[in-house]
Amino acid sequence: MDVVLFEDLLAYGYFGVFLASLVGSLLPFVSGPYLVPITFAVIAGRLDPLPVSLLSALGAAVGKSILFVVYKRGRKFLKDDTRRRVLPLERLLSRYGWIAVLGAAATPLPDDVVYLPLALANYSSIYFLPVVFAGKLVITTSASFLVFYSSDLACLLVDCGAIYSSTTLTLLTATAVAALSLSLAYLLTRLNWEVLLKRFGLIRDGYP
Repeated sequence: MDVVLFEDLLAYGYFGVFLASLVGSLLPFVSGPYLVPITFAVIAGRLDPLPVSLLSALGAAVGKSILFVVYKRGRKFLKDDTRRRVLPLERLLSRYGWIAVLGAAATPLPDDVVYLPLALANYSSIYFLPVVFAGKLVITTSASFLVFYSSDLACLLVDCGAIYSSTTLTLLTATAVAALSLSLAYLLTRLNWEVLLKRFGLIRDGYP
């Protein structure tokens, strides 16, 4: 996202924080776009870090949930035999998928690498939003208070240099992440999950 756009959105105060995080998170395969507006909001905007972290996490969670629903639309292209192969994984993820969602959401890494395969494995959209919000709240709260108490330390952890990174680098990174995500999604549809999960003792007769 362009720095000027961040500044324009943050002119709306706390609502601008929510909008900036929402719009940034709608960009697929981009790492932590909601962290940059936190830096602007707390340092330049002089906003309170607690509501900033809450609204940023909410905007990021809503944005990722919209992308997740879009990713799930890809299931309509799966053949019946592919759906049968993936079914044991779906049953396992219905119980433990939240761990992967929470872990991906709580880091600044490109979480679409995890969300795209989970969407194709039919992880629940209802559970997705609150779990993503919880994960995003961990990282946005950490970033907000780091920026508030030490902007220099925050720049080391949040990578303030990303504000000035080139569009070319961002596009190259997003392309690489997209390629990895699609590769994992393809692998997910090709494996025989019943055989694989039985081998590791994770299911019995197709059930976790």
